[in-house]
Amino acid sequence: MHDFSLKCGNSHNYNLAKKGYVNLFNGYTKIGRTYDKNLFSARKIISDAGLYSGLVDKICEIAGARIARPHPAAVLDAGCGCGNLTHAIYKNTGAAMFAVDLSKDGIEFAAANFCEYNLIWLVANLNNMPFNDNKFDIILNIMSPANYQEFKRVLKPGGILLKVIPDADYLKELRRFIYQENDRQEYSNKDVINNLAENINIKDITDVRYTRSVTAENIRALFDMTPLTADINEREQVKNKLTAENKDFEVTLAFKIALCVI
Repeated sequence: MHDFSLKCGNSHNYNLAKKGYVNLFNGYTKIGRTYDKNLFSARKIISDAGLYSGLVDKICEIAGARIARPHPAAVLDAGCGCGNLTHAIYKNTGAAMFAVDLSKDGIEFAAANFCEYNLIWLVANLNNMPFNDNKFDIILNIMSPANYQEFKRVLKPGGILLKVIPDADYLKELRRFIYQENDRQEYSNKDVINNLAENINIKDITDVRYTRSVTAENIRALFDMTPLTADINEREQVKNKLTAENKDFEVTLAFKIALCVI
């Protein structure tokens, strides 16, 4: 990085000053209609309210020793979405970070709301990331799709991947309210963990579990921030029913953080 631009190995310059991010994806992709500005705004509201603070604290605790080494660690958030968790981790650690997602709308939202000197937002494809080999000390992959071969390529020798996976009880109260007796109210991360184990060496898994009370004024944001609610029948009626009692709603936050090494 130089001033407000990025320079690649072929001496191409990419200006960051205009919108605060760089688009390094020239192909076409269809991002689901649920990932829109309404969802991004809702996630910011919920993040600002502290719903994910316990998760962020634990990520920073695990990564902290590496970030605090004499030589600054290079950190990549792969699949950063709209950037709310990326920014929270950046603020807690001060690490130089690159954040990548394929959603241009998500990256635009992140750049507009979380502008920081050492936090670089990029539109790029996780299947073909625009980085040299052995670039990063730490990769974060938080509740996002993954490409483990690419992760191994861009990690430095001795680097780590922190893969965050929702656990079975994640937002269980909201799922039960939405799906009632439907079997979709239950969630299993077994396939995700098995796929991870098949592709990379898992050194340790940390369980994170806590509850938070969502205030009545933020319940609509809770409903809107998750794809869980995207395809349900009579969506607005269900949301109105959830908010009708105008009282706080307690939810469970449960995750597994897999510490992986190459």
